[in-house]
Amino acid sequence: MRLSYFIAQPVAGRLLVIGLSFFMMGHLGAASQTPISLSPAMDSIPRQVGDIPYDSAIDDPAFRISDSQWVLQYYSSGSYYLHHKKEIVRYFMTHYQPGADTTGQTGYCTIRFIINRAGETGRFRIYQLDLAYQPFPFRQEISHQLLKLTRKWKEWQPVKYKDKTYDTYQYITFTLKNGRIVCITP
Repeated sequence: MRLSYFIAQPVAGRLLVIGLSFFMMGHLGAASQTPISLSPAMDSIPRQVGDIPYDSAIDDPAFRISDSQWVLQYYSSGSYYLHHKKEIVRYFMTHYQPGADTTGQTGYCTIRFIINRAGETGRFRIYQLDLAYQPFPFRQEISHQLLKLTRKWKEWQPVKYKDKTYDTYQYITFTLKNGRIVCITP
């Protein structure tokens, strides 16, 4: 595509081209690294995407998943999280207490985990970035409190697809500014 053609397009058209380019790069890159296996029983739901393998050093051995090959992403079906986001946001906003001095504690804290078919949670992982998406270790009183609150929330529910319940990957990202929650996604 010529640059002059691209620049002459309306903003929405340019954004569409950019978005499609990233989509294709992501899929082509993933295809060259790890093959995606499909099961006829699951139609076109890919497996082994974003796995959280068991780590005996940090994971609860009592937490069980049904089939490590078929842990679905939360977005594979209608997500419980998105239907109950207001309650989840309210829970975190009322229970999270930033410390006294949280200056400079700004960025993103993402907690990823699995919800098994019984609605139990485990295999928690924390990813922390600054606003420039560079690794950033939040103070432990911040990251540990967010992890503790995520573990305590008992209303997480796994994905249901075609009337069957599956183990489900879930994540929650907290955007923090000076230690205070300013946004919770997805």
